[in-house]
Order: sequence, then structure tokens, then C-alpha cells
Amino acid sequence: MLRDNRFQRFEVIPLTGALGADVRGVELADNADDEVFKELRRVLDHYHVIAIRGQKLTPQTFHEVARRFGAFSGNPVHQPMEGLEDVVTFMREPEDTGMVAGENWHMDLAWMEKPPGITMLYGHVIPPVGGDTCFASLEHAYHALSPGMKTLLESLTGIHCGKGVFGINAATMRLGLRTDNAKAIEELETEHPVICAHPATGKRYVFVSSVLQRFKGLTEAETKPIVDYILGLATRPERTCRVRWEEGTLTMWANPFVLHTAINDYSGYRRVTYRTTVKGHVPMAAPAESNDAKAVRAA
Repeated sequence: MLRDNRFQRFEVIPLTGALGADVRGVELADNADDEVFKELRRVLDHYHVIAIRGQKLTPQTFHEVARRFGAFSGNPVHQPMEGLEDVVTFMREPEDTGMVAGENWHMDLAWMEKPPGITMLYGHVIPPVGGDTCFASLEHAYHALSPGMKTLLESLTGIHCGKGVFGINAATMRLGLRTDNAKAIEELETEHPVICAHPATGKRYVFVSSVLQRFKGLTEAETKPIVDYILGLATRPERTCRVRWEEGTLTMWANPFVLHTAINDYSGYRRVTYRTTVKGHVPMAAPAESNDAKAVRAA
């Protein structure tokens, strides 16, 4: 089993060649020092998805750990847990049927001006089998594009829309929604660059999501085939990882740089997770490349 020896405060074990890592040997609720949290941010910048095993968190300590990574991003869609404005409970009982929360490939709250920088999900009650979460790399999707497609996308702006978000979430049982602002969110449109750069590493990625309604200056019909193509590239197996849950797993992902989907394969079992998000940045357009860099890229 490969261990990433660049990180010494805990074990970091890559999940796949594309993204994702298991983290073992650290207890975040046990007064972990600031350097541990800084190192975890560096791991997240590199792997974009980390599953921190063996945690023992209550909703309150989950909240406390999350806020050490940064301020709450806000969540205008889901009803929070009583007494904790930044924590949502996702629950599924054995008798429940139908969709599970996050069943389709998506990015969390991509239509916000500042989409969450980190999503955090803690496994409180986990089925003995099933319920995994899959992730796809938008950085690797960028590198899979042809030079011509990269040039085209660099000139485009995506318009992300909250339309339909409440309908999708309402299809999930036991998920409370904040319907007081539903109309405003359904009508909300936010512009983001399509080719962006990671604020810490400078690496390029494609900012696409299931709520990218159209490119500025193009119609939805003209936009859809391009977005579908990029989503198809991103979600190919070689650009994904799969987190297998255990009770006490805290999974964190760098939300703007990945897509994720929940696997609905645990009928008859109970599953309870806590979720929160950390404030992110306005997506930053990647700087123009020099002609020399383009020549190297095309070679």
C-alpha cells in the first residue's frame, strides 16, 4: 500500500491515480493543533478528496472541527439541525425508497457567487454494505481536452442557475428544505469562468456542473452538447475515485474542483450523516497562457 511520505503528521494513502486519499492516525476532535489542520488543507489541495478515518464526532464537535477549516459558506437550500445553523442531517431509514440525496453527478451550490470551497460529510450511522460516494476530477478533465477545445472554453463564461434545485432535493425523503427563498433561488443566475485556476496551486480545471444552464452568448441547445461532453470526460473511471464509508469517517472534498455522486444501493439499511460546508472563493479565471506554453501543451 502506497503511503505519501510528503505528509508526516498522519498517514496519507492515495485512493486512485487520479484523486482521493485515505487519512489515518489523527483525531481531529482531540484538540489537534493548528499545524494538523494546515497539513490537512495541503493534502486536500493535492488530492481534492480525503477520507479521514476513525473519528468520533458529535454534531457539536463536527461543527467545531469544520469551523477550524474556515467560516461556514451558508446553505440557502437545506434546513439545518436545531441549534447548529451550519450542520444538516442526511437520514435514510430501512423502509425508505426512492432517490437518495445527491444521487446524480453534481457540484454543491455551484450557482452561488462563492460556491463552497470545502464540503464535509461525517458518517454517524453507516450501512454494512453500500452507500459509497464517487468523485470525478475537473482538473483531469481539463487535461483530457484537445488544444482546440481548451482555447474555445477559455473564451467562454458559464451561467449557472438554481432552477430545479428544490425539486431535486424534494425528491429525497426526510430532507428538510428552506422554502422561504425558493423562488429567488430558482430564478438566480450566476456567471463563472469556464477555465479556472486553483487559488493555492495555480492548476487549471474546468468549472462545469449539472446546473451550468448555458454559456454566455450561446443558447441552451448550443451549450448542452459541450457540457455533456466535458461531464462525460470527467466521470470516466480513470478520472474518478470511490470512498467506501465506515462509521467515523469524515470525508472532505474541494468542492469546486470535483463532481460527486451518492450511490443508492443500500435499501433496507439505516444511514445517518452530518454535512456542512466551508466558505470558498469566487472562481478565478486561469491566466492567459504564453505561446510557448501553448506549443508545449499541443506537443
